Amino acid sequence: MKRLLFLLLMMTSLSASADAFYVLAGYVCDKKADELRITYDGAYNEAGKAMMASRRKTQWDPWDLTVAKDDDHIGSLKTVRANCRLSNGVYAVEITPSPGNFNVQGRCGAWMTAGAKVFKGRKQIYSIGRFDSDCFGEEPIVTRVAVGPKLTKPVETSVSSAEFYK
Repeated sequence: MKRLLFLLLMMTSLSASADAFYVLAGYVCDKKADELRITYDGAYNEAGKAMMASRRKTQWDPWDLTVAKDDDHIGSLKTVRANCRLSNGVYAVEITPSPGNFNVQGRCGAWMTAGAKVFKGRKQIYSIGRFDSDCFGEEPIVTRVAVGPKLTKPVETSVSSAEFYK
C-alpha cells in the first residue's frame, strides 16, 4: 500500500513554474520638456514580456549588453552611448550592464542590473554604478534620473525594492 501511495504521489506531482523578471534600462531625450531622463523599469511574467515587446529604441535589456566568455561566465560588457541636444547644449549618456557576478553560477550570478553616466561637455554630471544595489538588497532602487538646464542638479526618483519587485 505504501508503494502504491508513493507511486500515485510521484505521478501526480504538480508542475513547477518560476516567475521571470524582466528589466529595461534606457533614456528619453525630451526636447519639449528640455530634459534628459534615464529610465530603469522592471516587471514580472506577462507584464514583463509586454514591457519588452513595447520597449523604445532607447531601452535595452542589460543581458543584451553582455558578451559570454563561456556557458558559465560573462566575458565583457557593452556600453550604449548616445547624445541628447537640449537648449543649453549636448548631454552624453552611457548605459552599461552591471551583473551580480561574472560567474553566472556564482552568488547573484543570474541577477542583472545596469548603471549610467551623464556628461555635459567633458564634465561628468551624474553617475550611478547600479540602479539596484544588490540581488539580496533592501535598499531603494533608482528608477528615474532627470538632468537638464532647468535643474540645478540631477534629480533621482527611487522606489523600495518591495515596490519594484511586486
